[in-house]
Amino acid sequence: MKKILITLLVINSLSILGEEANTYAIKYNNEISKNEIWLIKSDGTYEKLIDFSFPSGFWTPATSYASDKDGKLYLKDSGSGISEEEKGWVVYDPSTNTVTTGVKDGYNEGFQKVFSDVLKIDSLIKNETDNSGDTSSVIGTEELVASSGTTIIGNGTDSEDGSATTVIGSNDIVGSDGDTLISKESDGSVHIGENSLVTVEENGVQQLYATDANDEMININIKKGTDLLIDGVSVSGSLNTNAANISTNTTDIATNKTNIATNTTDIATNKTSIATNATDIATNKTSIATNKTSIATNVTNIAANTAEIATYTDSIAGNTTAIAAIGSDLNAYKASTNYQLNYMKSDYSSGIASAVAMSQFNLAQDGFSIGVGRGSYNDENETAFGLGYGGEFKNGTLFKLQASKSGDASGVGLTISF
Repeated sequence: MKKILITLLVINSLSILGEEANTYAIKYNNEISKNEIWLIKSDGTYEKLIDFSFPSGFWTPATSYASDKDGKLYLKDSGSGISEEEKGWVVYDPSTNTVTTGVKDGYNEGFQKVFSDVLKIDSLIKNETDNSGDTSSVIGTEELVASSGTTIIGNGTDSEDGSATTVIGSNDIVGSDGDTLISKESDGSVHIGENSLVTVEENGVQQLYATDANDEMININIKKGTDLLIDGVSVSGSLNTNAANISTNTTDIATNKTNIATNTTDIATNKTSIATNATDIATNKTSIATNKTSIATNVTNIAANTAEIATYTDSIAGNTTAIAAIGSDLNAYKASTNYQLNYMKSDYSSGIASAVAMSQFNLAQDGFSIGVGRGSYNDENETAFGLGYGGEFKNGTLFKLQASKSGDASGVGLTISF
């Protein structure tokens, strides 16, 4: 029974042993002429674990089994044509991913079926109903013990009040990642977490602090969204209130200090302003006398300016005539310029239309070809004609010669393709 894919078993380990149940499958690989053991994962994917050969070349899946005791696969070799030493179980150990042949433990010949590692599960753990009517899981021993003999969990009695206790056989509770969850140190301090929150009673006071990976004390931060209360009073609220009051008082003191300085400055400024005003009054008295003299001078100057205005009136009339003549010349120049610009616009629009027309046809790559194109720009329309010849040199290089013309515009080009 070589060429067969068969799921042998599911190893269901109890959760209290800390292991998961796995599904294994065995098949024969014709390409390498060996059997293979595969792990069937919960997501439906497969992983090859190991390949091996049975000593006889055959095995009996019906009498093979998976041990619930040690989690190994016991595969029954057919036993034909092999030595007594080779006879036995072919055992696969998932913990080491190894296969061992000739294992005699529990191996017997001459039986239709051997039932090995038979265990009464109720002797280890079972479901019962407690005195309150609730369903409970009952462990069939007073304590759980590791293979080394060390107690993992047991029952005990409190030495102070005689109450029943659950005793953990270690001062260090560790998570699946190896980090400490809870531990008790030799000084009696209790550490919570790998980088710990620590509490210990010293001299009648319960101390609480935190340490880092180097056992150095670090800050404890009460995150936003929660609060630290002392006798029901919010520490954060009290600190915020005090901080607000201190801030207000600081601002008020600074404001008062500024106001005092401002008042002192204002008093000095007013004193200076009074002295300045006295000086300004004296200055204004002098300025009034000066202005009186200036007014008399301005009256004389106004009479002189009136005579000069009459003289300049004739000059202004002559300049007006000259400006009118210049305006006429400018209008004539403007008309000439506009004519030239319109002619240039028509000329370059025709050229652009010719260029557009010449770009509208694509002459053939091989042999003679002609093309016609039509282009338009700024109300100017042009038609272009093109002639081309394309071919291939003896070395395989392609060429194309073309020429085109539209109105006064013409062009010629040679293209070589490598």
